[in-house]
Amino acid sequence: MNSFERSRRAFLRSFSYASMAGVTASPFLLRMQALAAQTPQPSTGYRALVCIFQGGGNDGHNVLIATDQTSFNAYTQARSQAPGLAFTSGQLLPVSPITPQAGHTFGLNPYLTGLQSLFENGKLAFIANAGTLIAPTSKAQYNANSVPLPLSLFSHANQSNEWQSIAANGNYTDYRGWGGSFADQLEGQNGTPVLTCISTAGNALFLAGQNTTQINVSQNGLTPISGIYNPIYGSTAATSALTSVLENSEANLFAKEYENVVQRSIAVQAQLAAAILPAGPGGVPNPPAALDPVSPFKPVSTNLATNLQTIARIIGARSSLGMTRQIFFVSHGGYDTHDGEALTHRQRMNELNLALTYFDQVLTSMGLENDVTTFTASDFGRTLNSNNDGTDHGWGNHHIVMGGAVKGGDIYGQWPVIGSDEQNDVGFGRLIPGISVEQYAGTLGKWLGLSSSQLASALPNLGNFGTNPLLGFMG
Repeated sequence: MNSFERSRRAFLRSFSYASMAGVTASPFLLRMQALAAQTPQPSTGYRALVCIFQGGGNDGHNVLIATDQTSFNAYTQARSQAPGLAFTSGQLLPVSPITPQAGHTFGLNPYLTGLQSLFENGKLAFIANAGTLIAPTSKAQYNANSVPLPLSLFSHANQSNEWQSIAANGNYTDYRGWGGSFADQLEGQNGTPVLTCISTAGNALFLAGQNTTQINVSQNGLTPISGIYNPIYGSTAATSALTSVLENSEANLFAKEYENVVQRSIAVQAQLAAAILPAGPGGVPNPPAALDPVSPFKPVSTNLATNLQTIARIIGARSSLGMTRQIFFVSHGGYDTHDGEALTHRQRMNELNLALTYFDQVLTSMGLENDVTTFTASDFGRTLNSNNDGTDHGWGNHHIVMGGAVKGGDIYGQWPVIGSDEQNDVGFGRLIPGISVEQYAGTLGKWLGLSSSQLASALPNLGNFGTNPLLGFMG
């Protein structure tokens, strides 16, 4: 069977996979991806996941810090090569988890004041030392290479893909993300299935499904078809001609599917444009302006907050669009801090603090704080040990989960021993994860409404982590 004899759904799936793999395709066609409609099924309530991907590898060692004397001394010593990288104990914001962590005490990055309040109010939790794994792994097993390991550890491209994909096995014949895999099983509950998976950061592997594809939006809503909503050189005649071409009935399978995708995209553009809440007065408030205390008189970037505003505007249209389950992807870059980390990472934390605090306030005002769960992901953590002016690529990392349904005020997972050549350290403070991406994802998927069998299908390695692998941080 040649490529033009594929089924309609197989064509859509292979096109989605090609775009995730970076295969060159028309930017126009890439913008037109939409998923095949499915018959809606009854569902109750609304729930959404929002993934904030911290591109470059967030330094979790400078997000949540163990302040007991032994741990803090090891942290300070490991970072002594980079002036200003290690915080002093007096700078940190104290946080006290509900569940004790073997004699450890903790402090939070001083630029995360809003997150400290959310933690204290039970709306935010930390996931300790999570990362890509295929099976539970000890230091001895790692050194002996006696268990399967994720492909190309410490590589940006590979680890970013494996964090987002359904498994860390490096299987590049199956381009599915765990968000898209969840959506494959939930989109039929939505009245407008095409709006189940939405990215503000272009095509994301996280949202690639077997049947589901993703919609890309900008801060102005759905990315419009150039030439249809913006006349070509101001000519309505040219726009009419393009519309006529796009609406022609085609016999060739490839051309026919292209036509179907374009026509669905035109319809969804109009539908979302009519339903999305406005930004600013009378709609979803704009993010507040703030000055960066790291660089006095320089405004804190609100790009992340504005992308979350766009998501809130779309969520606000859930009833008119018939949505009960949605999954969103947002990118927050700039975390590859080999150099100048003391300044750069603190700026990222300011942006994250403003954005998450703002998003919580918006969702609370909309009565949706219990229905939307926001969480972080990243390529990997970074080394505990500093280089001359920053840190290098690590493995396990500490992550944030926020929302009214989160069992907040706590740290989930065993806190790793901090120090040189410890049992969880494979060199330079690269932590072997104690929690797999599958366990993190599975806990979120269960809250979203997936059954045990659906989770096993969506996350094929989940069963490698015991008979009860979920973490329990969701209510």
